[in-house]
Amino acid sequence: MILPGYQDRFPDDVDVSSLAVEGWDLVERPGFWAWYWRELLIPDDENALTEVWGADGDDIRVMLDFASWPVLRMDLDHGAELAVVFRNLEDDGGIDFLILPPGGGDAVEIAALDGHQTGPGLSWAELKAVAQRQATSTRRAQTLLLLAPAFGDEAADTPEAVALIAQAMRTLGATGDVEKVAEAAVSDEVQFWGHIPWEAGVPDGEYAPRNPAGAFALPEASRRLAAELLAPSRAA
Repeated sequence: MILPGYQDRFPDDVDVSSLAVEGWDLVERPGFWAWYWRELLIPDDENALTEVWGADGDDIRVMLDFASWPVLRMDLDHGAELAVVFRNLEDDGGIDFLILPPGGGDAVEIAALDGHQTGPGLSWAELKAVAQRQATSTRRAQTLLLLAPAFGDEAADTPEAVALIAQAMRTLGATGDVEKVAEAAVSDEVQFWGHIPWEAGVPDGEYAPRNPAGAFALPEASRRLAAELLAPSRAA
């Protein structure tokens, strides 16, 4: 799978086009959501995650130890996509969140979750809007939960956010006290950066690529492109 520009961040002996494969089957595996949120979002609620999803995700950890990088792509507008890449690189594993511009432009990395995380990459309004763009209720629910670790926005700490995340979890088969897990997902105790203020589409976070004053600021053109393609007003 070709991800323009993404190859540039890796050594020449890492052939991303050969490693990157279609990955949506990953979310269908028993235990995926328990594993994903335990690793990336709310690690202190392992028991609650196992209870609502009915599996602990150990089989997912094993499955990710092979030499391919699952890529899950979600529609934006006019041929643009947002991709989640499970970067299974030895000694440099992680999960990258990329905007793939229309027309084959270079990927724009808005967040990465690993030992040197960057983000958040999405506001709450943008996260909702990307999910709403998807064609089916199942894909909308999958998108909301898949992108949840990449957002960090204090505006999400609301009953609406809890209700939407809980509804998405139930759509994908979660049972029991899903509201408890949803509340943890929108609380300020989440992994990596917590929930921070956004102003005029810019996150107030030192490690956010979309913050022009941050340590990992994207070029201005890339920041503008991300803001345009993720704008909630563009959602259907």
